[in-house]
Amino acid sequence: MNDQDNDQWGERLAAEGAAAGSDQPSLRRLLGDAVGVVKGRLGEVSRTGIQPLLDEAAAQVRPATLTELRTRYPGLSEDEVARRLIDRAARTAAGLALLVGGVIAAQGAVAVASAAAPPASGTAIGSIGVTALAEVLALFLLEAKLRADLGALAGQPSLGPRELAANVLGDVQAAGGWKEVRSRSLRLALPDAAMRRAAARLAAMVPARFARIVLPEIIAPLIGSAVAARLASRQVRTGGEQHWGRLRTMPRTTAEWGAPIIPNGGRPPSGWHPSGWGPPPGDGPRQLPPPPDR
Repeated sequence: MNDQDNDQWGERLAAEGAAAGSDQPSLRRLLGDAVGVVKGRLGEVSRTGIQPLLDEAAAQVRPATLTELRTRYPGLSEDEVARRLIDRAARTAAGLALLVGGVIAAQGAVAVASAAAPPASGTAIGSIGVTALAEVLALFLLEAKLRADLGALAGQPSLGPRELAANVLGDVQAAGGWKEVRSRSLRLALPDAAMRRAAARLAAMVPARFARIVLPEIIAPLIGSAVAARLASRQVRTGGEQHWGRLRTMPRTTAEWGAPIIPNGGRPPSGWHPSGWGPPPGDGPRQLPPPPDR
């Protein structure tokens, strides 16, 4: 990864997420790149959580231009283009959650088989924790890019980084969650105590609306990933639809200016008042009547 990639990693990951859809190689590249970003900032993330990383990512998201969107979806109405953008983002979120669940299951199985310390417990975040945090980063950028593109489609000014981050992290109602998974269906890959420590540590490091996606993947990876995929898809879709609904109610005003009669700072046409700013031609001073004879 070169210096330019390091400087614009948020823009790159957002573009990868927007283009991924359900394509497995693209999803693996997105997750791998997000893992690389988290690993590169692991010390900071371990101390302060992932929020500063999300704020930095929001500042790097570049909305698509209206021309780019029209080229990508020719002949479609704005509502149809918005639906396509939301559908793709929801599919990407679901595919990413399923992928992460499989990766975490493999990481947990390796840790148990090798009798090593559980990789997401204790003082270190470990491989499972890094993967879960990378998923949070990727999901955040996926939603941020979606909302930025919807804003561009609606002809609205781009949101600032703080406003965009707050927009994405705002709580979205999502039915279900971990409580829907019955305890008799669990197949834990980690000891109970280690699982509780890992879940509690990560829950404190990520925003609540993302914690309810990643925690099932940690507690019971194979089953949890299916729950997480449904939640991630629903969360992205609901957030995108609500955001588009708000954008559609915002008025658009387009000012159209004609050619100026007098150039800015110029003088009026010749023939006007000697001062240059008097009455126009044909509207000169009127003649007074002669005085009455005495």
